[in-house]
Amino acid sequence: MLAVSLLFLLAIGGVSSAGYRRVCYHTNWSQYRPAPGKYFPESIDPHLCTHLCYAFAKLNGNHLTAFEWNDESEPWMKGMYDRTMALKKKNPALKILISVGGWNMGSPPFTAMVSSAANRKDFIKHGIKWMRDRGFDGLDVDWEYPANRGSPPEDKNRFSDLIRETRLAFNAEAKETGNERLLLATAVSAGKDKIDTGYDIPEVSKYFDFITIMTYDLHGAWEKFTGHNSPLYARSDESGAQKNLNMKWASEYWVSKGAPKSILNIGMALYGRGFTLSNKAKTQPGDTTKGPCHAGRYTREKGFLSYYEICDMIKKGGTTHWIKEQEVPYVVKGDQWVGYDDQKSLTIKTNWVKSNGYGGIAVWALPLDDFGGMCGGEKYPLLKSIVRTLGDSVVPSEKPVVVTKKPVTLPSGNEDTLCSGKADGTYAHPKSCTDYVLCQNGQTYVDHCTAGMWNDEIKDCDPTPGFECRRGNKVVTNPSVVTRKPITHPSGRKNDQFCSGKADGLYADPNDCGAYFNCAAGLTFAEKCGPGTGFDPKIKSCNFKSSIPGCS
Repeated sequence: MLAVSLLFLLAIGGVSSAGYRRVCYHTNWSQYRPAPGKYFPESIDPHLCTHLCYAFAKLNGNHLTAFEWNDESEPWMKGMYDRTMALKKKNPALKILISVGGWNMGSPPFTAMVSSAANRKDFIKHGIKWMRDRGFDGLDVDWEYPANRGSPPEDKNRFSDLIRETRLAFNAEAKETGNERLLLATAVSAGKDKIDTGYDIPEVSKYFDFITIMTYDLHGAWEKFTGHNSPLYARSDESGAQKNLNMKWASEYWVSKGAPKSILNIGMALYGRGFTLSNKAKTQPGDTTKGPCHAGRYTREKGFLSYYEICDMIKKGGTTHWIKEQEVPYVVKGDQWVGYDDQKSLTIKTNWVKSNGYGGIAVWALPLDDFGGMCGGEKYPLLKSIVRTLGDSVVPSEKPVVVTKKPVTLPSGNEDTLCSGKADGTYAHPKSCTDYVLCQNGQTYVDHCTAGMWNDEIKDCDPTPGFECRRGNKVVTNPSVVTRKPITHPSGRKNDQFCSGKADGLYADPNDCGAYFNCAAGLTFAEKCGPGTGFDPKIKSCNFKSSIPGCS
Protein backbone atom coordinates (compact mmCIF):
# COMPACT_ATOMS: atom_id res chain seq x y z
CA MET A 1 0.00 0.00 0.00
CA LEU A 2 2.85 2.39 0.78
CA ALA A 3 4.36 1.90 -2.68
CA VAL A 4 1.02 2.51 -4.38
CA SER A 5 0.39 5.64 -2.31
CA LEU A 6 3.85 6.92 -3.18
CA LEU A 7 3.14 6.34 -6.87
CA PHE A 8 -0.04 8.40 -6.57
CA LEU A 9 1.86 11.23 -4.89
CA LEU A 10 4.54 11.19 -7.55
CA ALA A 11 1.86 11.32 -10.25
CA ILE A 12 0.55 14.71 -9.19
CA GLY A 13 3.52 16.69 -10.50
CA GLY A 14 3.32 19.66 -12.83
CA VAL A 15 0.36 21.45 -11.26
CA SER A 16 -0.25 25.15 -10.81
CA SER A 17 0.92 27.27 -7.92
CA ALA A 18 -2.46 26.79 -6.26
CA GLY A 19 -2.14 23.01 -6.65
CA TYR A 20 -4.68 22.45 -9.42
CA ARG A 21 -4.11 21.19 -12.94
CA ARG A 22 -5.58 23.27 -15.74
CA VAL A 23 -5.64 20.97 -18.76
CA CYS A 24 -6.60 22.67 -22.03
CA TYR A 25 -7.45 20.89 -25.28
CA HIS A 26 -6.52 22.47 -28.60
CA THR A 27 -8.19 21.08 -31.74
CA ASN A 28 -6.09 21.12 -34.90
CA TRP A 29 -9.14 21.32 -37.21
CA SER A 30 -10.19 24.73 -35.81
CA GLN A 31 -7.76 26.28 -38.31
CA TYR A 32 -10.36 25.68 -41.04
CA ARG A 33 -13.13 27.80 -39.51
CA PRO A 34 -13.99 31.11 -41.17
CA ALA A 35 -12.37 34.18 -39.62
CA PRO A 36 -12.69 35.43 -36.93
CA GLY A 37 -13.43 31.92 -35.63
CA LYS A 38 -10.25 30.58 -37.21
CA TYR A 39 -7.82 29.38 -34.54
CA PHE A 40 -4.09 28.66 -34.63
CA PRO A 41 -1.45 27.81 -32.01
CA GLU A 42 -0.54 31.49 -31.91
CA SER A 43 -4.07 32.18 -30.63
CA ILE A 44 -3.37 30.21 -27.43
CA ASP A 45 -2.64 32.07 -24.20
CA PRO A 46 -0.07 29.67 -22.68
CA HIS A 47 -0.38 31.18 -19.19
CA LEU A 48 -3.96 30.01 -18.73
CA CYS A 49 -3.08 26.29 -18.81
CA THR A 50 -0.69 24.06 -16.91
CA HIS A 51 -1.05 21.31 -19.55
CA LEU A 52 -1.98 21.61 -23.23
CA CYS A 53 -3.32 18.56 -25.09
CA TYR A 54 -2.95 18.78 -28.87
CA ALA A 55 -5.90 16.95 -30.43
CA PHE A 56 -5.63 14.75 -32.35
CA ALA A 57 -3.01 12.41 -33.68
CA LYS A 58 -4.12 9.07 -35.13
CA LEU A 59 -2.85 5.53 -35.35
CA ASN A 60 -1.35 4.18 -38.56
CA GLY A 61 -1.08 0.53 -37.65
CA ASN A 62 0.76 0.57 -34.32
CA HIS A 63 2.33 3.98 -34.84
CA LEU A 64 1.42 7.51 -33.82
CA THR A 65 0.89 9.62 -36.94
CA ALA A 66 0.02 13.27 -37.54
CA PHE A 67 -3.57 13.81 -38.65
CA GLU A 68 -3.63 17.19 -40.39
CA TRP A 69 -1.59 17.94 -43.51
CA ASN A 70 0.26 20.76 -41.75
CA ASP A 71 0.86 19.26 -38.31
CA GLU A 72 4.43 18.36 -39.23
CA SER A 73 7.01 20.89 -40.39
CA GLU A 74 8.27 20.72 -43.96
CA PRO A 75 11.19 22.55 -45.61
CA TRP A 76 8.69 25.07 -46.97
CA MET A 77 6.49 25.36 -43.87
CA LYS A 78 6.67 25.51 -40.07
CA GLY A 79 4.16 22.90 -38.92
CA MET A 80 1.50 23.15 -36.24
CA TYR A 81 3.50 21.00 -33.83
CA ASP A 82 6.49 23.34 -33.94
CA ARG A 83 4.23 26.39 -33.75
CA THR A 84 2.63 24.91 -30.63
CA MET A 85 6.00 24.15 -29.05
CA ALA A 86 6.89 27.83 -29.49
CA LEU A 87 4.42 28.57 -26.67
CA LYS A 88 7.05 27.29 -24.23
CA LYS A 89 9.11 30.37 -25.00
CA LYS A 90 6.37 32.38 -23.31
CA ASN A 91 5.65 29.84 -20.54
CA PRO A 92 8.51 27.36 -20.03
CA ALA A 93 6.46 25.53 -17.36
CA LEU A 94 3.74 24.56 -19.85
CA LYS A 95 3.51 20.81 -20.53
CA ILE A 96 2.35 19.88 -24.04
CA LEU A 97 0.90 16.41 -24.66
CA ILE A 98 -0.22 14.75 -27.88
CA SER A 99 -3.74 13.34 -27.74
CA VAL A 100 -4.36 10.24 -29.82
CA GLY A 101 -7.81 9.02 -30.79
CA GLY A 102 -11.02 10.95 -30.26
CA TRP A 103 -14.62 10.16 -31.13
CA ASN A 104 -14.10 10.12 -34.89
CA MET A 105 -11.20 7.69 -34.79
CA GLY A 106 -13.28 5.32 -32.69
CA SER A 107 -12.21 1.93 -31.39
CA PRO A 108 -10.98 -0.19 -34.34
CA PRO A 109 -7.43 1.21 -34.61
CA PHE A 110 -6.97 0.87 -30.84
CA THR A 111 -8.39 -2.65 -30.84
CA ALA A 112 -5.93 -3.72 -33.52
CA MET A 113 -3.00 -2.14 -31.69
CA VAL A 114 -3.70 -3.63 -28.23
CA SER A 115 -4.52 -7.09 -29.60
CA SER A 116 -1.05 -8.48 -28.85
CA ALA A 117 1.91 -7.74 -26.60
CA ALA A 118 4.09 -7.33 -29.70
CA ASN A 119 1.79 -4.68 -31.16
CA ARG A 120 1.68 -2.78 -27.89
CA LYS A 121 5.46 -2.89 -27.58
CA ASP A 122 5.80 -1.56 -31.12
CA PHE A 123 3.37 1.28 -30.34
CA ILE A 124 5.21 2.24 -27.16
CA LYS A 125 8.73 2.08 -28.60
CA HIS A 126 7.79 4.07 -31.71
CA GLY A 127 5.68 6.49 -29.66
CA ILE A 128 8.47 7.42 -27.28
CA LYS A 129 10.81 8.34 -30.13
CA TRP A 130 8.02 10.07 -32.05
CA MET A 131 7.15 12.29 -29.07
CA ARG A 132 10.78 13.04 -28.21
CA ASP A 133 11.57 14.01 -31.80
CA ARG A 134 8.71 16.54 -31.80
CA GLY A 135 9.16 17.91 -28.28
CA PHE A 136 5.99 16.57 -26.68
CA ASP A 137 5.99 16.12 -22.91
CA GLY A 138 3.62 13.18 -22.85
CA LEU A 139 0.76 11.14 -24.25
CA ASP A 140 -2.99 11.58 -23.73
CA VAL A 141 -4.86 8.40 -24.68
CA ASP A 142 -8.36 9.31 -25.87
CA TRP A 143 -9.86 5.92 -26.74
CA GLU A 144 -13.62 6.31 -27.07
CA TYR A 145 -14.09 3.68 -25.66
CA PRO A 146 -12.40 0.41 -24.61
CA ALA A 147 -14.82 -2.55 -24.92
CA ASN A 148 -17.36 -0.28 -26.66
CA ARG A 149 -18.19 0.98 -30.16
CA GLY A 150 -16.98 -2.18 -31.88
CA SER A 151 -14.27 -2.96 -29.30
CA PRO A 152 -14.59 -6.50 -27.82
CA PRO A 153 -15.02 -7.07 -24.04
CA GLU A 154 -11.44 -8.30 -23.65
CA ASP A 155 -10.19 -4.81 -24.59
CA LYS A 156 -10.97 -3.70 -21.03
CA ASN A 157 -8.01 -5.73 -19.75
CA ARG A 158 -5.91 -5.02 -22.83
CA PHE A 159 -6.34 -1.31 -22.18
CA SER A 160 -4.97 -1.89 -18.67
CA ASP A 161 -2.05 -3.82 -20.17
CA LEU A 162 -1.33 -0.97 -22.57
CA ILE A 163 -1.35 1.65 -19.82
CA ARG A 164 0.83 -0.38 -17.44
CA GLU A 165 3.36 -1.22 -20.15
CA THR A 166 3.44 2.38 -21.41
CA ARG A 167 4.07 3.86 -17.96
CA LEU A 168 6.81 1.36 -17.17
CA ALA A 169 8.46 2.12 -20.52
CA PHE A 170 8.24 5.87 -19.83
CA ASN A 171 9.90 5.30 -16.44
CA ALA A 172 12.67 3.21 -17.99
CA GLU A 173 13.34 5.68 -20.82
CA ALA A 174 13.66 8.58 -18.38
CA LYS A 175 16.06 6.62 -16.17
CA GLU A 176 18.15 5.56 -19.15
CA THR A 177 18.38 8.97 -20.84
CA GLY A 178 18.14 11.38 -17.93
CA ASN A 179 15.21 13.11 -19.65
CA GLU A 180 12.22 14.25 -17.64
CA ARG A 181 9.72 11.39 -17.72
CA LEU A 182 7.01 11.56 -20.34
CA LEU A 183 3.57 12.13 -18.84
CA LEU A 184 0.74 9.64 -19.31
CA ALA A 185 -2.86 10.82 -19.29
CA THR A 186 -6.27 9.84 -20.59
CA ALA A 187 -9.76 11.17 -21.28
CA VAL A 188 -12.52 8.82 -20.12
CA SER A 189 -16.27 8.40 -20.30
CA ALA A 190 -18.72 9.88 -17.80
CA GLY A 191 -21.41 7.29 -18.65
CA LYS A 192 -22.01 4.39 -16.24
CA ASP A 193 -22.27 1.68 -18.90
CA LYS A 194 -18.98 2.64 -20.53
CA ILE A 195 -17.23 3.11 -17.19
CA ASP A 196 -18.28 -0.36 -16.01
CA THR A 197 -17.43 -2.15 -19.23
CA GLY A 198 -14.36 -0.20 -20.31
CA TYR A 199 -12.05 0.47 -17.38
CA ASP A 200 -10.35 -1.48 -14.59
CA ILE A 201 -10.20 1.71 -12.56
CA PRO A 202 -8.02 0.58 -9.60
CA GLU A 203 -5.48 -0.89 -12.01
CA VAL A 204 -5.14 1.98 -14.51
CA SER A 205 -5.18 4.59 -11.74
CA LYS A 206 -1.79 3.31 -10.62
CA TYR A 207 -0.14 4.45 -13.84
CA PHE A 208 -1.82 7.64 -15.07
CA ASP A 209 -0.47 11.06 -14.11
CA PHE A 210 -4.01 12.33 -14.53
CA ILE A 211 -7.40 11.24 -15.82
CA THR A 212 -9.88 13.66 -17.40
CA ILE A 213 -13.54 12.72 -16.96
CA MET A 214 -15.43 14.00 -20.00
CA THR A 215 -18.32 15.47 -18.04
CA TYR A 216 -19.81 17.09 -21.11
CA ASP A 217 -21.85 15.87 -24.09
CA LEU A 218 -24.16 14.36 -21.48
CA HIS A 219 -27.18 15.52 -23.45
CA GLY A 220 -27.53 16.52 -27.08
CA ALA A 221 -29.60 16.30 -30.26
CA TRP A 222 -29.25 12.50 -30.37
CA GLU A 223 -32.07 12.63 -27.79
CA LYS A 224 -35.67 13.71 -28.41
CA PHE A 225 -35.92 16.19 -25.55
CA THR A 226 -34.00 19.20 -24.28
CA GLY A 227 -31.20 18.64 -21.80
CA HIS A 228 -28.08 20.46 -20.73
CA ASN A 229 -24.76 19.45 -22.20
CA SER A 230 -22.89 19.54 -18.87
CA PRO A 231 -25.07 19.94 -15.75
CA LEU A 232 -23.48 19.98 -12.33
CA TYR A 233 -26.37 18.13 -10.63
CA ALA A 234 -29.39 16.03 -11.57
CA ARG A 235 -32.87 17.55 -11.91
CA SER A 236 -35.61 16.36 -9.57
CA ASP A 237 -37.81 15.31 -12.51
CA GLU A 238 -35.13 13.01 -13.98
CA SER A 239 -35.37 9.28 -13.41
CA GLY A 240 -33.44 6.09 -14.13
CA ALA A 241 -30.16 6.48 -15.99
CA GLN A 242 -30.95 10.15 -16.69
CA LYS A 243 -30.22 10.99 -13.05
CA ASN A 244 -26.63 9.87 -13.61
CA LEU A 245 -25.94 12.27 -16.47
CA ASN A 246 -24.31 15.07 -14.52
CA MET A 247 -20.90 16.16 -13.30
CA LYS A 248 -21.41 15.28 -9.62
CA TRP A 249 -22.61 11.73 -10.24
CA ALA A 250 -19.94 10.82 -12.81
CA SER A 251 -17.07 12.24 -10.74
CA GLU A 252 -18.19 10.51 -7.56
CA TYR A 253 -18.72 7.23 -9.42
CA TRP A 254 -15.13 7.24 -10.66
CA VAL A 255 -13.97 7.79 -7.07
CA SER A 256 -16.26 5.03 -5.75
CA LYS A 257 -14.70 2.63 -8.27
CA GLY A 258 -11.17 3.31 -7.06
CA ALA A 259 -9.82 6.48 -8.73
CA PRO A 260 -8.01 8.85 -6.33
CA LYS A 261 -9.46 12.35 -6.48
CA SER A 262 -5.93 13.76 -6.74
CA ILE A 263 -5.45 12.42 -10.29
CA LEU A 264 -8.93 13.31 -11.58
CA ASN A 265 -9.62 16.36 -13.75
CA ILE A 266 -13.27 17.38 -14.07
CA GLY A 267 -14.22 18.26 -17.63
CA MET A 268 -15.62 21.73 -18.35
CA ALA A 269 -17.38 22.70 -21.59
CA LEU A 270 -16.57 25.97 -23.37
CA TYR A 271 -19.44 25.37 -25.81
CA GLY A 272 -23.11 24.44 -25.89
CA ARG A 273 -25.34 21.79 -27.42
CA GLY A 274 -28.69 22.69 -28.85
CA PHE A 275 -32.01 21.51 -30.22
CA THR A 276 -34.86 22.63 -32.45
CA LEU A 277 -38.02 22.63 -30.34
CA SER A 278 -41.11 20.73 -31.41
CA ASN A 279 -43.23 23.53 -29.94
CA LYS A 280 -41.79 27.02 -29.47
CA ALA A 281 -44.04 27.52 -26.46
CA LYS A 282 -42.53 24.55 -24.61
CA THR A 283 -39.00 25.54 -23.61
CA GLN A 284 -38.37 23.79 -20.30
CA PRO A 285 -35.62 21.19 -19.81
CA GLY A 286 -37.09 17.84 -20.86
CA ASP A 287 -39.51 19.29 -23.43
CA THR A 288 -39.71 17.54 -26.79
CA THR A 289 -37.51 18.38 -29.77
CA LYS A 290 -37.42 17.52 -33.46
CA GLY A 291 -33.71 17.67 -34.18
CA PRO A 292 -30.49 19.62 -33.61
CA CYS A 293 -30.23 23.40 -33.48
CA HIS A 294 -28.96 25.22 -36.55
CA ALA A 295 -25.26 25.08 -37.29
CA GLY A 296 -23.20 28.05 -36.14
CA ARG A 297 -21.65 30.44 -38.63
CA TYR A 298 -18.13 29.47 -37.58
CA THR A 299 -18.25 25.97 -36.07
CA ARG A 300 -20.63 24.79 -38.83
CA GLU A 301 -21.99 21.73 -37.02
CA LYS A 302 -25.68 21.23 -36.30
CA GLY A 303 -26.50 20.84 -32.61
CA PHE A 304 -23.25 22.48 -31.51
CA LEU A 305 -22.28 26.13 -30.86
CA SER A 306 -19.15 27.81 -29.55
CA TYR A 307 -19.51 30.23 -26.66
CA TYR A 308 -18.92 33.21 -28.93
CA GLU A 309 -21.70 31.99 -31.26
CA ILE A 310 -24.01 31.70 -28.26
CA CYS A 311 -23.11 35.29 -27.30
CA ASP A 312 -24.23 36.36 -30.76
CA MET A 313 -27.48 34.40 -30.38
CA ILE A 314 -28.16 36.26 -27.12
CA LYS A 315 -27.28 39.65 -28.65
CA LYS A 316 -29.77 38.99 -31.46
CA GLY A 317 -32.71 38.47 -29.12
CA GLY A 318 -32.17 35.13 -27.42
CA THR A 319 -33.66 34.86 -23.92
CA THR A 320 -31.46 33.36 -21.23
CA HIS A 321 -32.75 31.07 -18.46
CA TRP A 322 -31.16 29.45 -15.41
CA ILE A 323 -31.71 25.83 -14.33
CA LYS A 324 -31.28 26.33 -10.59
CA GLU A 325 -31.25 22.63 -9.72
CA GLN A 326 -28.36 22.03 -12.12
CA GLU A 327 -26.62 25.44 -11.80
CA VAL A 328 -26.37 25.97 -15.56
CA PRO A 329 -27.95 28.30 -18.15
CA TYR A 330 -29.71 27.86 -21.46
CA VAL A 331 -30.87 30.28 -24.15
CA VAL A 332 -34.01 30.20 -26.31
CA LYS A 333 -34.53 32.10 -29.55
CA GLY A 334 -37.60 31.10 -31.53
CA ASP A 335 -37.50 27.32 -31.83
CA GLN A 336 -33.77 27.17 -31.01
CA TRP A 337 -32.79 25.87 -27.55
CA VAL A 338 -29.13 25.77 -26.47
CA GLY A 339 -27.72 24.64 -23.12
CA TYR A 340 -24.29 26.13 -22.44
CA ASP A 341 -21.89 27.28 -19.73
CA ASP A 342 -21.10 30.87 -18.80
CA GLN A 343 -18.85 32.56 -16.28
CA LYS A 344 -21.35 32.05 -13.48
CA SER A 345 -21.89 28.33 -14.04
CA LEU A 346 -18.18 27.62 -14.49
CA THR A 347 -17.36 29.53 -11.30
CA ILE A 348 -19.90 27.41 -9.40
CA LYS A 349 -18.53 24.20 -10.91
CA THR A 350 -14.93 25.16 -10.20
CA ASN A 351 -15.74 25.94 -6.57
CA TRP A 352 -17.39 22.51 -6.41
CA VAL A 353 -14.18 20.92 -7.77
CA LYS A 354 -12.15 22.72 -5.10
CA SER A 355 -14.46 21.98 -2.18
CA ASN A 356 -14.60 18.30 -3.10
CA GLY A 357 -10.85 17.84 -3.37
CA TYR A 358 -10.35 16.96 -7.03
CA GLY A 359 -6.95 17.43 -8.66
CA GLY A 360 -7.90 19.82 -11.42
CA ILE A 361 -10.07 20.72 -14.37
CA ALA A 362 -9.89 20.17 -18.13
CA VAL A 363 -11.56 22.33 -20.76
CA TRP A 364 -12.88 21.31 -24.16
CA ALA A 365 -11.76 23.27 -26.03
CA LEU A 366 -9.71 26.46 -26.30
CA PRO A 367 -10.98 27.48 -29.78
CA LEU A 368 -14.58 27.45 -28.46
CA ASP A 369 -14.11 30.09 -25.76
CA ASP A 370 -14.40 33.74 -26.79
CA PHE A 371 -10.69 33.84 -27.56
CA GLY A 372 -10.97 36.97 -29.71
CA GLY A 373 -13.24 39.08 -27.48
CA MET A 374 -16.17 38.87 -29.92
CA CYS A 375 -18.67 38.93 -27.03
CA GLY A 376 -17.51 42.44 -26.17
CA GLY A 377 -15.46 41.72 -23.05
CA GLU A 378 -12.09 40.22 -22.23
CA LYS A 379 -10.55 37.42 -24.27
CA TYR A 380 -11.06 33.87 -22.93
CA PRO A 381 -13.75 34.94 -20.42
CA LEU A 382 -14.78 31.36 -19.57
CA LEU A 383 -11.32 29.93 -19.02
CA LYS A 384 -10.22 33.02 -17.11
CA SER A 385 -13.21 32.63 -14.78
CA ILE A 386 -12.05 29.09 -14.05
CA VAL A 387 -8.44 30.16 -13.52
CA ARG A 388 -9.39 32.96 -11.14
CA THR A 389 -11.68 30.69 -9.15
CA LEU A 390 -8.90 28.14 -8.78
CA GLY A 391 -6.82 30.91 -7.24
CA ASP A 392 -4.38 31.48 -10.09
CA SER A 393 -3.48 34.62 -11.99
CA VAL A 394 -4.66 35.12 -15.56
CA VAL A 395 -1.56 37.18 -16.41
CA PRO A 396 2.00 35.84 -16.63
CA SER A 397 4.05 36.13 -13.48
CA GLU A 398 7.39 35.75 -15.25
CA LYS A 399 9.19 38.47 -17.18
CA PRO A 400 8.22 38.80 -20.84
CA VAL A 401 10.40 37.06 -23.38
CA VAL A 402 13.10 39.35 -24.71
CA VAL A 403 13.19 39.53 -28.50
CA THR A 404 16.74 39.56 -29.80
CA LYS A 405 15.94 40.80 -33.31
CA LYS A 406 16.93 44.36 -34.04
CA PRO A 407 14.11 46.72 -35.01
CA VAL A 408 13.93 46.88 -38.79
CA THR A 409 14.82 50.00 -40.76
CA LEU A 410 11.86 50.64 -43.03
CA PRO A 411 12.33 51.83 -46.64
CA SER A 412 11.24 55.33 -45.65
CA GLY A 413 14.09 55.51 -43.16
CA ASN A 414 11.76 55.69 -40.15
CA GLU A 415 12.26 53.07 -37.43
CA ASP A 416 9.62 51.52 -35.17
CA THR A 417 6.72 53.49 -36.63
CA LEU A 418 4.54 50.61 -37.87
CA CYS A 419 3.71 49.46 -34.34
CA SER A 420 2.94 52.90 -32.95
CA GLY A 421 -0.26 52.60 -30.91
CA LYS A 422 -0.72 48.92 -31.78
CA ALA A 423 -1.20 46.05 -29.36
CA ASP A 424 1.33 43.20 -29.36
CA GLY A 425 0.71 40.88 -32.29
CA THR A 426 1.31 40.33 -36.00
CA TYR A 427 0.16 42.68 -38.76
CA ALA A 428 0.34 42.98 -42.54
CA HIS A 429 3.31 44.88 -43.92
CA PRO A 430 2.00 47.99 -45.74
CA LYS A 431 4.33 47.57 -48.72
CA SER A 432 5.14 43.87 -48.98
CA CYS A 433 3.00 40.75 -49.41
CA THR A 434 5.78 38.38 -48.37
CA ASP A 435 6.83 40.31 -45.25
CA TYR A 436 4.81 40.88 -42.10
CA VAL A 437 5.17 43.01 -38.99
CA LEU A 438 5.57 41.77 -35.41
CA CYS A 439 4.73 44.30 -32.69
CA GLN A 440 6.11 43.58 -29.24
CA ASN A 441 6.44 45.97 -26.32
CA GLY A 442 6.02 48.90 -28.69
CA GLN A 443 8.87 47.86 -30.97
CA THR A 444 8.61 47.00 -34.66
CA TYR A 445 10.07 43.82 -36.16
CA VAL A 446 9.73 42.54 -39.70
CA ASP A 447 9.81 38.88 -40.65
CA HIS A 448 9.57 37.14 -44.01
CA CYS A 449 7.17 34.36 -45.08
CA THR A 450 9.06 31.15 -45.82
CA ALA A 451 6.19 30.11 -48.12
CA GLY A 452 3.26 31.94 -49.63
CA MET A 453 2.15 35.45 -48.70
CA TRP A 454 0.83 37.13 -45.58
CA ASN A 455 -2.92 36.70 -45.04
CA ASP A 456 -4.16 39.17 -42.45
CA GLU A 457 -7.43 37.28 -42.05
CA ILE A 458 -5.70 34.24 -40.59
CA LYS A 459 -2.71 36.18 -39.19
CA ASP A 460 -0.32 33.80 -40.92
CA CYS A 461 1.56 33.15 -44.14
CA ASP A 462 -0.84 31.52 -46.59
CA PRO A 463 0.63 29.06 -49.13
CA THR A 464 -2.74 28.36 -50.77
CA PRO A 465 -2.44 28.44 -54.60
CA GLY A 466 -4.38 31.38 -56.02
CA PHE A 467 -4.50 33.35 -52.74
CA GLU A 468 -4.52 37.09 -53.52
CA CYS A 469 -2.67 39.71 -51.49
CA ARG A 470 -3.61 43.37 -52.02
CA ARG A 471 -1.27 46.27 -51.29
CA GLY A 472 -2.86 49.51 -52.38
CA ASN A 473 -3.82 49.13 -56.05
CA LYS A 474 -1.50 46.19 -56.55
CA VAL A 475 -2.72 42.58 -56.40
CA VAL A 476 -0.20 39.75 -55.99
CA THR A 477 -1.35 36.15 -56.46
CA ASN A 478 0.22 32.96 -55.15
CA PRO A 479 1.24 30.71 -58.06
CA SER A 480 -1.58 28.44 -59.18
CA VAL A 481 0.98 25.71 -59.78
CA VAL A 482 2.08 24.29 -56.45
CA THR A 483 5.85 23.96 -56.45
CA ARG A 484 5.98 21.92 -53.26
CA LYS A 485 4.96 18.29 -53.12
CA PRO A 486 2.04 17.06 -51.04
CA ILE A 487 3.05 15.16 -47.93
CA THR A 488 4.32 11.69 -48.74
CA HIS A 489 2.38 9.11 -46.73
CA PRO A 490 3.49 5.57 -45.96
CA SER A 491 1.26 4.20 -48.68
CA GLY A 492 3.09 6.26 -51.31
CA ARG A 493 -0.23 6.97 -53.05
CA LYS A 494 -1.20 10.34 -54.47
CA ASN A 495 -4.07 11.74 -56.49
CA ASP A 496 -3.39 15.44 -56.75
CA GLN A 497 -6.70 16.26 -58.45
CA PHE A 498 -9.10 14.42 -56.15
CA CYS A 499 -9.72 17.37 -53.81
CA SER A 500 -10.17 19.93 -56.57
CA GLY A 501 -13.37 21.84 -55.78
CA LYS A 502 -14.02 19.91 -52.57
CA ALA A 503 -14.43 21.32 -49.08
CA ASP A 504 -11.82 20.52 -46.44
CA GLY A 505 -12.45 17.11 -44.88
CA LEU A 506 -12.08 13.35 -45.21
CA TYR A 507 -13.35 11.41 -48.25
CA ALA A 508 -13.40 7.70 -49.12
CA ASP A 509 -11.00 6.54 -51.80
CA PRO A 510 -13.36 5.26 -54.53
CA ASN A 511 -10.78 2.69 -55.64
CA ASP A 512 -9.66 1.34 -52.27
CA CYS A 513 -11.96 0.91 -49.27
CA GLY A 514 -8.92 0.64 -46.99
CA ALA A 515 -7.85 4.17 -47.84
CA TYR A 516 -9.15 7.73 -47.86
CA PHE A 517 -8.20 11.26 -48.87
CA ASN A 518 -7.66 14.23 -46.57
CA CYS A 519 -8.55 17.44 -48.42
CA ALA A 520 -7.03 20.65 -47.06
CA ALA A 521 -6.75 24.04 -48.75
CA GLY A 522 -7.41 22.41 -52.13
CA LEU A 523 -4.54 19.97 -51.73
CA THR A 524 -4.93 16.18 -51.75
CA PHE A 525 -3.26 13.91 -49.19
CA ALA A 526 -3.65 10.13 -49.32
CA GLU A 527 -4.08 8.10 -46.13
CA LYS A 528 -4.24 4.39 -45.30
CA CYS A 529 -6.29 2.78 -42.53
CA GLY A 530 -4.63 0.26 -40.23
CA PRO A 531 -4.52 -3.50 -40.86
CA GLY A 532 -7.95 -5.10 -41.02
CA THR A 533 -9.76 -1.77 -41.14
CA GLY A 534 -11.20 0.46 -43.85
CA PHE A 535 -12.60 3.96 -44.21
CA ASP A 536 -16.25 4.18 -43.16
CA PRO A 537 -17.92 7.21 -44.84
CA LYS A 538 -20.75 7.18 -42.28
CA ILE A 539 -18.47 8.00 -39.35
CA LYS A 540 -15.66 9.54 -41.45
CA SER A 541 -13.12 7.33 -39.73
CA CYS A 542 -11.48 3.94 -39.99
CA ASN A 543 -13.68 1.04 -38.90
CA PHE A 544 -13.61 -2.75 -39.06
CA LYS A 545 -14.06 -3.79 -42.69
CA SER A 546 -16.86 -6.16 -41.68
CA SER A 547 -18.86 -3.12 -40.54
CA ILE A 548 -18.51 -1.30 -43.88
CA PRO A 549 -20.89 -2.38 -46.67
CA GLY A 550 -18.94 -3.60 -49.71
CA CYS A 551 -15.58 -3.57 -47.94
CA SER A 552 -14.52 -7.10 -47.06
